[in-house]
This record gives sequence, C-alpha cells and structure tokens, in this order.
Amino acid sequence: MKLSNVYKLFILALLYVGLQSRSTGPATSNQMLEVTGAPGSTNAPPGTCANTGCHNPVNFDPSASIQLLDGSNVVTEYEPGKAYTLRISIVPGNGTPARYGFQAVALNGSDNQAGSWGTLGSGQQVAVLSNRDYLEHSLPSSENIFESEWVAPAVGTGDVTFYAAGVAANGAGGSTGDGVANTTLDVTESPINSTADANGGIASFDIFPNPVADVLNLQINSRINGDFKLRIMDVTGKVTSQTAISLQNGQQVTNVPVGNLNPGLYVVQLCGEDHLAAVQMLKK
Repeated sequence: MKLSNVYKLFILALLYVGLQSRSTGPATSNQMLEVTGAPGSTNAPPGTCANTGCHNPVNFDPSASIQLLDGSNVVTEYEPGKAYTLRISIVPGNGTPARYGFQAVALNGSDNQAGSWGTLGSGQQVAVLSNRDYLEHSLPSSENIFESEWVAPAVGTGDVTFYAAGVAANGAGGSTGDGVANTTLDVTESPINSTADANGGIASFDIFPNPVADVLNLQINSRINGDFKLRIMDVTGKVTSQTAISLQNGQQVTNVPVGNLNPGLYVVQLCGEDHLAAVQMLKK
C-alpha cells in the first residue's frame, strides 16, 4: 500500500471517530459534559449545551419545553412511586435542523437525584455523573420530541425540578452552525400520604418481618383480579428491584428475596393501572 493511501486512511479514521464522539450524548462523549443548566454542574456552573467542546450555537433559534404526562394528561404534581412520561420538545424558531439531541436530569430541593428513569425511548441512554442520572440521546434524532418513563421518588421527597437542554443541529458532524436551548419544569409532590388514598381501595398490603434480613413476606388483599408490579425503592427514589405479579380477588401471601439489598430504609410499592399502595421497609 502506498504511503499516501495510509495517510488517507488515517485521516478518514480520525474523522470517523470525531463524528461518532459528537453524535453520542454529552455525558458519554469524551468531555463527559453536564449540560442541562442544573445547579452544581461540574462543567462551568451551570453547564449548558453551549459549553466549550459541545456546540457553538448560532443557528435555528430553538426553544425547549418539558411536560410531565400521566397517560395523555399533562400534570404538575406527582404521586410518589408512580411512573410518568417525561416529554421534551425542541422547536426551531427558524430554518430546518437535520438532527436533534437532548440531556435531562431530575433533582430534589437539595439538588440531588430525584426518582429514576424507567423504560427509555429509542436512541436514548442514562449516564451517571456527579451522582446524578442524566437522561440523554445516544444517537441524534430526526424527530424533535423525546419521551421516556420517569418513576417518581419516595414519599417525602417534596418538589422536583426537571432541567433539560436541547440542540437543533445542522447535521454536518461538527460543533458549529447549530442552535441550543435550556428549560426547566417544577412539579410538586401529591398530597396523597396514605396507602388507602394512594391505592383507591383496590389493593392493600402488609409486610413482615420488618425489619427484614433475607426474605420479605407480603400479605396482600386485592379487590380485583389483575396484573401488578411489586417495586422496591431506596430513599433517593432509585428502583432497586421490580417484579411482575398477578393477583386474585381476595387475600394472598407472596414473598420477595431482599438479601442482596444494602441495610437501610426502603419503600415497597404495589403498582397497578391507576393504583398505588406503599409501605416502608427496614433492611437490616
């Protein structure tokens, strides 16, 4: 092979790597960027999509918005432990972007992680930076709306703020000629604070032993036949385990192994369609 061809292949390889690194999400790029604008971002407080090494925003004049959906309904408060859909929209003010990307994070009043990300949309990923779970694109998208499941945190978390950044890109593979936008959404914790209110009288349960070492027993009283999810969350709202169970009308007992959990306080949730019951568990 001629030496000139070797150089050509080398240059092409560098270009490919450069383009690929720009197309992944900012938290998983070489710079490991936190760009949502959230307080405490390690990259130039607060970090944004206009960070050095991210994008040089000059085009498209985009705006970004966040919505929290309960089914098809937009909500401004959350029930602890319930799953919602987070929708992020990036709308160009002018021009026609070729690709879109985003990053989002949910924080409590102390600027710590609030809740957890559930089922992700296509072309999305979660990256952990600064003890926070950042949701972002794994591949640039031709669509300007991103949706993903967010599981609300445990009882007593209080207000939650979503921070998000979006980019409208020209698709040239570089960091220039694009547009960026940042936005926030504040949601409050639902005043529901008892199992009877939270589950609407459909199902209730008790746990034993509590504190528990290895196996947790649940005595469940269901008023319907149906499929439920049994979810265990730590005090930050992170889902540590989730199991699908089918319940029959009446009382029944099931058990869940918890020996792999670290000692501490957890919330055990019984989740069905539009129904939620929760009790606290102490792991010893």
